[in-house]
Amino acid sequence: MTLLAGKQDGMSLSEVSLALSVPKSTFLDTLRGLCDLHYLSQREGRYRLGPAAYQFASRIVTNWSAPEMIRLQVRRLADETGESVGFAIADWDIGQAFYTEAVNSRHPVRYAMQAGLRAPLYASAAGRVLLAYAAQEQLDAYLRQAHLKALTKGTRTDPVSIRANLVEIREQGYCASFGEMLSDTAAIAVPIFDPDGEALGALMIAAPLDRMKVQFNRFLEAITKIGQQASAG
Repeated sequence: MTLLAGKQDGMSLSEVSLALSVPKSTFLDTLRGLCDLHYLSQREGRYRLGPAAYQFASRIVTNWSAPEMIRLQVRRLADETGESVGFAIADWDIGQAFYTEAVNSRHPVRYAMQAGLRAPLYASAAGRVLLAYAAQEQLDAYLRQAHLKALTKGTRTDPVSIRANLVEIREQGYCASFGEMLSDTAAIAVPIFDPDGEALGALMIAAPLDRMKVQFNRFLEAITKIGQQASAG
C-alpha cells in the first residue's frame, strides 16, 4: 500500500512486480485479498488504494498524539546517543525557542537540558530550524525586530547570513551549530512535521564541542532517522 500511496493513477500488476522485484505470481493472491477487503481497488487492470485504506489512514491521523509521540522519540534519541536531547517550539512573542521536552545526557560533562529552557531563535540550532520552516511573513517580522547580538565569536548576527543559512537548512534538512550559542557546545536540530506537513517544532541533540566533532556523523544519522519517524507526514 505504501508503494501505491503516491500513485494517483495506480499501477499495473507488471509495474508492481517490477518495483518490488518480485514475480507477479508471488503476490497476486495477496493483491486479490486486499481488493476483497477494500484496501485496494482494481479498475482497468490497475491497482489503486481502496476506501478501507483511506479509512485506516484517517484513524491513524485522528489518534496521532504529537506530545506523546515526541516524548517517546526524545527519550529514544537520548538513549541511542547518550547525549542531551530536547524538543522545542517557537515562542514568537519573545523570539525564542522554548523546550517542551528534554532529557539530560548521562555523561558527567554535558549540555544541561530541561523542559522550560529557552534559547534565542537566531543563535540556536533548534531556533534556526524553527526559523527555516516558519512562514515568510513571520520570519521577516522576526528579523526586523530581533536584537541580534553576538553570544560567542561564532554567533551569526547578520540578517543576510542568517537568511542564507536558513535556505541551507531547508535544503539539507538539518541545522548544525558549533559554538554559536555557547562557545564549548555544539548541537544538531531537525524539524518535526505534523500530518499536514507543517513544522510542529525542532528535535535537538547537544553535546560538548569536542564530543560532537568526533561523533557528528553518528549523531546526525540518529537524529535524522528518529526525526523522520517522529513526523506524521
